[in-house]
Amino acid sequence: MKMTSANSIGSASKAPLGELAQVRTLVLFLVSFLLGVAATGVWFHFASVHTAENPNPPTTDQQNHQQSVVPEVAATANPPAQKFVEQPVPVAQEAVEDVKRALPNYVSLTLDEGTEVLREAALKKYAAAAQELQTQIAQAQEELKEAQNKSSADQQAAMKHLQQVQAEQSQKLQQIGGELQTQIAALKQLKAAK
Repeated sequence: MKMTSANSIGSASKAPLGELAQVRTLVLFLVSFLLGVAATGVWFHFASVHTAENPNPPTTDQQNHQQSVVPEVAATANPPAQKFVEQPVPVAQEAVEDVKRALPNYVSLTLDEGTEVLREAALKKYAAAAQELQTQIAQAQEELKEAQNKSSADQQAAMKHLQQVQAEQSQKLQQIGGELQTQIAALKQLKAAK
């Protein structure tokens, strides 16, 4: 059977199914990753707000009953528990200076308030990095679409570029998380020295 010129042109521009499946899988992975990052940010935000609002968890009826049944035995059998004090991790002086720049009024803030401010700043950095990631991924996907009409070497180069963009952004997000942890440790060190 002879194909018409319109059919042959339409079939020549279609990409192989395997490549489309790779692109779809990659996009699904990126969307899942970004949703995970966003969910983590929201989780930390609400966890810190909940902790600030209710620092002592409520006791259950069973705990109240146990405390009222045997108060004398518990007091004599176990000495009072000592409060756990977390030892601050030594932090580089440049990290301490970064915290002082980020929180010029750190002396007047409590540790929880300072941590919350640092987390909110990190969340903004996460959002900016995620927005940048979406822009770069869209650009790389467009390059991949254009490369599908070209040679397989161009397609592989475009796919490698897309993977490189993802790896760079993943490192950037990890760096933001690491910086946040370092800043929180530096804030704890500043507060402990007070």
